[in-house]
Amino acid sequence: MIEEARKVAEKHLNKSVYLHSQRVAQYTRENPMIPAAIKERCIALAWIHDVWEDSGCGTEEIRALDPEKLLVRYLNLITHGKNEETYEEYIRTIKAMQKACPEVWWVKVADMKDHLSQRETLTCRLQDKYSRALAILL
Repeated sequence: MIEEARKVAEKHLNKSVYLHSQRVAQYTRENPMIPAAIKERCIALAWIHDVWEDSGCGTEEIRALDPEKLLVRYLNLITHGKNEETYEEYIRTIKAMQKACPEVWWVKVADMKDHLSQRETLTCRLQDKYSRALAILL
């Protein structure tokens, strides 16, 4: 599942977003706190977490990655629709679903870690946005 997710990311994401997904997947892989039972799906989700926001990838391509068909559900949860809710409300929703969908929560934490570690692109506004989001998640 992980290698197939990586290939989907490679196919659909531009270079900078692909590299971001690669770092998020690595943070997820290295996290010893993620239970073994969900680790593979977390890493796969990390690879594709921005696919729907940043490409034209369809649902069927994602369904093919996961025999249990959970990745499509998780992508729906981790994708922030710009017209749906504020960013803070979106983060609060992910936090509220931490027990029901821990994969989404783990990947979003890794996503925030990566955003906050990219000093060359981290503006004051983005640092404030992601720091507040991480505080809500944790």
